[in-house]
Amino acid sequence: MSLLRRLPPVLRALLAQALAFGALVALVRLGVRFPPLVWVLLQSVLAVFLSRWLDLGPRWVFMQAALPFLVRALWGAPIPAWVYLLLFLGLALVFGGGLLTRVPLYHASEDAWEKLEGLLPGHPGARFVDLGCGFGGPVAHLAKVRPDAVFVGVEASPATWLVAWLRCLPRRNAHIRLGSLWRTDLTGFDVVYAFLSPVPMPALWAKAQRELRPGSRLVSHSFEVPNETPHRVIPVKGREGARLLVFEL
Repeated sequence: MSLLRRLPPVLRALLAQALAFGALVALVRLGVRFPPLVWVLLQSVLAVFLSRWLDLGPRWVFMQAALPFLVRALWGAPIPAWVYLLLFLGLALVFGGGLLTRVPLYHASEDAWEKLEGLLPGHPGARFVDLGCGFGGPVAHLAKVRPDAVFVGVEASPATWLVAWLRCLPRRNAHIRLGSLWRTDLTGFDVVYAFLSPVPMPALWAKAQRELRPGSRLVSHSFEVPNETPHRVIPVKGREGARLLVFEL
């Protein structure tokens, strides 16, 4: 079970839909008969249940619930080919970076943003970077409450980066960069924050050790660094087991 939950969210979503569909096929072979809309509803309910079982977040669960109805609505409809192209490009712009880096799009709770305030150095000019900043929530919040500090977000998906950039545009001390977190030089940052996945954590820890100066902090949202014990663990509201793992360099 733990191995399944370590899969990228898109694969877990596909697995949930496939398992739900397999269960419905088994019912058909047993002679069960329902109207088409009932089958669609069952597919949706089963996909939602399996998505929660596979530890997918609220956004994924919503998409899983809607997908069977969308497929049914489009089944046999005369849809131009360019519509599918636009859908593909839209998904690539939003989720492309996550698919390439195996880092899904997560959303931290506002409670996590507030807990990050207490992990910032008190001196003016403190520097914070959010690696894989998504829609820029933590950067925008911290830039507002700490106008004396500098906050940087790095995002690989163009559409997500654009939303974060627009969100942080009113804050002169907030900067959103489009690019890979692996090409971001961490030298000079006091706090590095990341809400990624288990996959890149060993490499991120190695990068932090190489580039961060003594006294800096790596803060991982929920995901552990293998074979390393965090100096502090701060529970936060949100998904089950959400916490900030603080590693002092």
